[in-house]
Amino acid sequence: MSGGALKRLLDCERRLWLSEHAHGHAAGRSEHDDMLGDRSRSLEDQSAHAIGTVIEPVLRHGVSFEEAAAETLRLLRETREPLRRPVLLSADGKLSASPGFILWEGDALVLRDVRLAHRPDKRRDNRIRLAFAGWLVRQLTGLEVARLEIVTGLGTTVTFEPESDEVLAALAARALELMGDSPEPDILMGHSHCQHCGHYSHCWDRAEADRRVEVLPAVTQRRAELLREEGIVSFDALAKLAPEDLKHKDLRNGAAAMLPEARAWSSNAAYFLKPPGLPVGRVPVWFDVESDSDGERAGVPVYLWGLAVESRAVAEAPDSNNRTPERAVSARVTHEESTRAAAAAEAATRPPFEPILAELDAAGDRDAWQRFCARIIEVFRENPNAVLVHWHSAEPMWIERYIGRLGAPDEFVKLVRTPGSMFDLHGALEKCVRLPLRSTSVKYVAPWLGFAWSNPNADAAWSTAQLHRAYACKDPAERAELLAEVARYNADDLWAMRVVWRWLEAQVPI
Repeated sequence: MSGGALKRLLDCERRLWLSEHAHGHAAGRSEHDDMLGDRSRSLEDQSAHAIGTVIEPVLRHGVSFEEAAAETLRLLRETREPLRRPVLLSADGKLSASPGFILWEGDALVLRDVRLAHRPDKRRDNRIRLAFAGWLVRQLTGLEVARLEIVTGLGTTVTFEPESDEVLAALAARALELMGDSPEPDILMGHSHCQHCGHYSHCWDRAEADRRVEVLPAVTQRRAELLREEGIVSFDALAKLAPEDLKHKDLRNGAAAMLPEARAWSSNAAYFLKPPGLPVGRVPVWFDVESDSDGERAGVPVYLWGLAVESRAVAEAPDSNNRTPERAVSARVTHEESTRAAAAAEAATRPPFEPILAELDAAGDRDAWQRFCARIIEVFRENPNAVLVHWHSAEPMWIERYIGRLGAPDEFVKLVRTPGSMFDLHGALEKCVRLPLRSTSVKYVAPWLGFAWSNPNADAAWSTAQLHRAYACKDPAERAELLAEVARYNADDLWAMRVVWRWLEAQVPI
């Protein structure tokens, strides 16, 4: 049982069980995983260089785990040299840990790990893994541990207090139990927690096929427990209820969120709460950025500003000022009615895509930002009623960050800060309708409406991986092709938003 097993335990007991008993079903590593691995090794290399003289990885190619463990103990007994990638293995061979470094401070040890996160000490699994290594090294050597440290992705070093030996022993025992003959835990965490797990399909496809109530976004683990106590285990059963049918106060308080979702899932149809609040009479400017997962620490934080200017204003929507309350305006629109044909027809009317790509250096970053500012000013001069349509909060956030980083023309700043100049389509969708989907990410909503990305494997993590491949590429033609692939992906994001927008226009409830 390793520190990695403890991480999986703290993340989800079912994940640990599956990693041990059904690892063949797990998804493979992605390009993004490989990129993060490269960056983590680079950060560890930098940390080793900062230490100075260090015994290079004890665990290395050609050395078995057991041999590395024996070598680690020998070095700790015979030298005071800093160790990189030491191996700690309990006497019974059941427990192991491999922290990034073991250093000396007087007669005590300092254990140090590296993590790409900016604040890794805020995550309990990071603290537990290093504290577990400290607990193990004390048992093996009898030496005291003076300090536990993590080098962050920002290059800073943070320290923290370990949890008690009793807590660490209990976690280790539970991990060993799950890795043994324990049955598979019947756990379904929230979708945002699960979606990047290698066992995501195993858990969620089964839960959806079983029509379990936990697939509803509004059903937290606590609410799922309360619903089970009231005999409600499926979203079909929940969909038939009214708020007053729920006995527990917490469930009645959550009914406004849970019941519309249950009705959408039970009918496999959109369930409208109120008319879509699209900005009437405005010219949509589809807007999406591709940004480095390193954020503002990156040399070029936003490497693509994607735009497409619609050729028409939003159609006038029926007046909704005198509509009756929720139940009267709610509607169910079937998946089939909602239209794969409409998605296909939409493709024929797409406006020109305008990707503003940055050269991958500081000068290119500034140039792309200035071109973006100039184009936005031009668009609003030509269309005073234009509106920048984006999905969620990243785009306005990056505009504000770049205004702070590189400045911007006064006209641009006034335009983007004018109330109503930007429109969050995701927010509008969330306010008006519930869908039978695990997530309201555009990557779920648009395909439900018939849209498909030209590269089915592309997502934000894939885009960042292409960027880092481009950084490392020596061949200008190959680099250009990598960035062109990112641009095609960005264009698809714009068209996905457009499909959702046009569907909402057409689905004003009667």
